[in-house]
Amino acid sequence: MFWRGITGKLWLTLVSVVLVSLLIVGVFLDRLLESFYFRQRGLELLKKGELIAEALADGARRGYLLEQVDILGDVAGAGVTIIDRKGLIISCGGMNMGGPDHGRSMHMGWPTIGMHLGTEEARRVLLGQTVITRGYHPGFNATMLTVGVPIKVGEEVVGAVLLYSPQASLGEAVSVMRRLILLAAVGAIIVATVLAFFVSRKVSRPLLAMNRVARQMAAGDFSGQIEVTSQDEVGTLAQSLNYLSGQLKITIAALSREKEKLNRVVSGMTDGVLAFDARGYILFSNPQAEKLLGLPLPVGEKIPEELWEKSRVLEGQDISEREIEWRGKIIAVRASLMKTGGGEDGSTVALFQDVTEKRKLEQLRREFLASVSHELRTPLSFIQGYAEAILDGLAQDEKEQREYISIIWEEAGRLRRLVEDLLDLSKLAAGQLNLDREEIEVKDLLRRVARKFQGIFAERGIKFEFEVKEEGKGLPHVYGDAGRLEQILVNLLDNAARYTPAGGKVSLKARQEGEEIVFIVQDTGQGIPAEELPYIWERFYRVDKSRSRKDGGSGLGLAIVRHLVEAHGGRVNVVSTPGQGSTFQVYLPIYHPQAKALCRI
Repeated sequence: MFWRGITGKLWLTLVSVVLVSLLIVGVFLDRLLESFYFRQRGLELLKKGELIAEALADGARRGYLLEQVDILGDVAGAGVTIIDRKGLIISCGGMNMGGPDHGRSMHMGWPTIGMHLGTEEARRVLLGQTVITRGYHPGFNATMLTVGVPIKVGEEVVGAVLLYSPQASLGEAVSVMRRLILLAAVGAIIVATVLAFFVSRKVSRPLLAMNRVARQMAAGDFSGQIEVTSQDEVGTLAQSLNYLSGQLKITIAALSREKEKLNRVVSGMTDGVLAFDARGYILFSNPQAEKLLGLPLPVGEKIPEELWEKSRVLEGQDISEREIEWRGKIIAVRASLMKTGGGEDGSTVALFQDVTEKRKLEQLRREFLASVSHELRTPLSFIQGYAEAILDGLAQDEKEQREYISIIWEEAGRLRRLVEDLLDLSKLAAGQLNLDREEIEVKDLLRRVARKFQGIFAERGIKFEFEVKEEGKGLPHVYGDAGRLEQILVNLLDNAARYTPAGGKVSLKARQEGEEIVFIVQDTGQGIPAEELPYIWERFYRVDKSRSRKDGGSGLGLAIVRHLVEAHGGRVNVVSTPGQGSTFQVYLPIYHPQAKALCRI
């Protein structure tokens, strides 16, 4: 609204100042003019009174004087009363108030001849003073201007002349002047109002422009500039605001760039970053923190109480480090107090790092070392024990000695295979195993492997089936290391033979599915519980932990199978039902000569 704006307020202020000033000046002029008119009238009556007093003092006959009173009163333009030295009225008239009997039938309460005039003015005049007063006169029942002049004969006061002029006659002139002053004031107010409007507009225009630019700056827009049209304080302020706008634009642009860099750095971190105040309200978080903790972390919201308690810095510390369990993860939390120029404000910045895999790897490493130590200790114990028996002469004859040496030979072979498996597995995990790739016919590969196990399965009373499903021109070839592919199938069949009881069945099959060749090893053994399926590919893992290591299993076979299959660009899968058996499926890509160069080495 106009009245609420600076233009309206400035206009109203200027008009108010003009109105108050005119009111004060008007009242002062009114009083001054009224005082001036009464003073001038008083001086005028005084002069006329002095003339009348001189004329009466020079007169010799009383009758002559009395006849001249009305004439003198008319000439003076006022009522005239003459009193003797005792204060008795001897004549009165003037202002058309008397008749031919010289005052015997006066009007308006006019004093009558013969009555004693005991007013203060009469008393003072008879004392020889000249009097000019204004006030209420009870004889006339009106406000009167009274002028008294003593009549002197020599130095003796023989009477007095009192002239009376009603205030009403003077008020007409004052009223005329008041009307003129009022008209002038109204005109001045109109002119002042118009001028005040234009002045306020001129003064407020740059201020309004500054307000507009300031609002733009508050909204982040620093492009606005104020046109400077004066060199006064307002112009200087406009120049300062323009300079401030430019400097803020430069500063905020620099801060925005730094903030953007910081946000990119923090957002690109693999660790979660979360900052919160002393009450647990979020100040900042990066996307990784939300992903890691599995919950939204909007700024201004309160973090869960449990997370806050686990993330904040412990009392009496500046930095706190701990590991917490959060929704199935192990998270390392490093929290530190945020410090400002005034010291610590209770806010905390916390760094979250998922160490679940790290701790799992550490556990696996410990288990691996323990398993390797155990696996190595068993054959070494056999070797050492039987060697000591031979050295101590416990083997009495050649047959017993050969039996002991045979056991030492078997355990040494087992130890050698274990070391070779460990070396192969280490190379596979590090991607350092060299594969001698070539085009391989699937049927020939399966025949070679089947021939190795036919005697083993027959010896253990296990039925063995070998099948290659061919259509048309037969199965396509695969591209890989023949020895390593054979090792894959050998490990799977060896695993099936170890866990399939006598009377069971093991089958080796191959078929084409799309662009892949599927090798299938199926058994009717004890099967694998569903909860243990994800772990069978780990090193030294055994489903039946009570089985004796006399079967020769190291727990590395399936781990080697997985790494070898992946090294050939394939995949391996297992389906198992406890009590019914397991089915292992190895998928390898079909050989295409043009894709030979793309194979991973």
